[in-house]
Amino acid sequence: MLPYTTETLFSVLEQYNRAIWPAHVLAYGLGLAAVGLAFRPVPGSGRLIGALLAASWAWIGVVYHVMHVATISFAAPAFGALFVIQALLFGWTGVIRGKVAFRFRAEPFGWTGLGFAIFAMTLYPLIAWLAGRGWPSAPMFGVAPGPTTIFTMGMLLLTEGRTPPHLVVIPVLWSLIGGAAAWLLNAPEDFMLPLAGVGGLCLVLWKNQHQARS
Repeated sequence: MLPYTTETLFSVLEQYNRAIWPAHVLAYGLGLAAVGLAFRPVPGSGRLIGALLAASWAWIGVVYHVMHVATISFAAPAFGALFVIQALLFGWTGVIRGKVAFRFRAEPFGWTGLGFAIFAMTLYPLIAWLAGRGWPSAPMFGVAPGPTTIFTMGMLLLTEGRTPPHLVVIPVLWSLIGGAAAWLLNAPEDFMLPLAGVGGLCLVLWKNQHQARS
């Protein structure tokens, strides 16, 4: 059982969204820029996308989990630490070392990754709205865990060559945690999380195996 009710969580989420507005607009702009750079890579675009993903995960870890959700959940600081660790992994692998490049290719991995990204930015908030949780109580891309995790799995499927496995572990873990919570909270917008996590993991393993053979 969760230490809070559905109403309590979405009340905190509403306060959070009001407190950070208009960060959502910036998050969407950066998300669109990341997808655009995957379609038309430029020198340094891999580092830039890595920095955008790192910033988003760090923000959610500190501002969402630690500064807001921790008021109703004892587990929130631990979850926040997971998100900060993921941000550091993106920062180290994608920004400092420059080991991750992103490029959309018209193949199963690319189309699925693009589908995840579009779902996170458009269909996710639409499902929340249809469930009666429109603005400002809806989890939003870039500043809330669910849609950001789905978007991240999508971007990891758009990596050029092998996807670094260590970048996948925490998003998959959170997809399972968030998916389980979604059933308990009756939050249908997060029902996609386990599919994105487990399905994305299977595709990453397939993609890496395909790259190793070629």
